[in-house]
Amino acid sequence: MPRISRNLLGNILCHHMVQGINKENIFQTKEDKTKYLKLLEKYYLKYKVNIIAYCIMDNHSHFLMHTEETQNISNFMKQVNSIYAMDYNRRKNRVGYVYRNRFKSVPIMTREQMYKCIKYIHMNPVKACIVNDEAKYEYSSYNDYLNQTGFINEKILQFIFSSSKNYIEKFQKIEYEDLNLEKESINIKELFENFLSQEGIEISEIGKNKILIDKLIAYLNSKECKYTKTEIAKILNISRATFYRVITKQK
Repeated sequence: MPRISRNLLGNILCHHMVQGINKENIFQTKEDKTKYLKLLEKYYLKYKVNIIAYCIMDNHSHFLMHTEETQNISNFMKQVNSIYAMDYNRRKNRVGYVYRNRFKSVPIMTREQMYKCIKYIHMNPVKACIVNDEAKYEYSSYNDYLNQTGFINEKILQFIFSSSKNYIEKFQKIEYEDLNLEKESINIKELFENFLSQEGIEISEIGKNKILIDKLIAYLNSKECKYTKTEIAKILNISRATFYRVITKQK
């Protein structure tokens, strides 16, 4: 797969993640997420950064960004994160660091990687069982693609899909792959064993029990485990369809 050509928008394309210190939910409320998003909107043009995809979760945020100069992204993130941190501490009546460390950055070298990263970012709230469809999450760029709003315009679509015409079908057909971009691989089976020990239960007791499955998902999220529904269903010895019905069941 060829590298992204310089004669499109340039060749500096990276996936970035910002995370709360001690895994704190620094984007927990709608107000938090909205304020952070407004800062992104305010400064991305100033620093000549193209935001290809984003997703703001409770304790971290993902971005796929493109620019002509690497320093542009560094300056952009420093500006946005510094302002947000000061405002966050003021609103929460707290002091000290807000972010876990300097934002993480992973270079994207091919078109295939770019497509997978876009899908990976948009799937974050689905993987976390916050929503069952990417389009239902308010704080990501998924719907921007469907409506050509926010950061997504004709120039960006030309860059990604080589054409802004009939791109939605291509966009929706991108397959999900767990890229594990944030951290080292986690042994999900070991986490299951730790959870069972912590709760004092057997794995057979979880089955179709929504309360226990919700607790399990919360536990995996607290450990930043990037799982798939298929992985969990397999360990619980139930079908993926059954697992999905249980987690979407009304309490």
